[in-house]
Amino acid sequence: MPDSTPSRSYLQVWDDTVTLRDLLLSLIITTTLCLGGYILAPERPPLPLILGLSGALLGFVTSAVAFRPKRRVDEEPSSGLNEEPSSGLNEEPSSGVDTRSPVDTDQEA
Repeated sequence: MPDSTPSRSYLQVWDDTVTLRDLLLSLIITTTLCLGGYILAPERPPLPLILGLSGALLGFVTSAVAFRPKRRVDEEPSSGLNEEPSSGLNEEPSSGVDTRSPVDTDQEA
């Protein structure tokens, strides 16, 4: 079945998929709020930094809410229901035999 959404060109930025329009609008929003907070802050030393960082945080939250993610996650169904999750390490298959060395529990007094 053909996809009903219009074809867009996507960009890869830090291993994430974005559209150029959304990226530019996010940059404009965040830069405006960050510089606006810095420039409009009183001249007392910590306030320009605090208001500039607050503007950057507000710009990030605004952009995250305004622009939907472009990710598409395709998961394949697993082959079994009772599979244990793998740790990702090179593990040998279990033969059912305990090959660990026994722990000496006897202590000399």
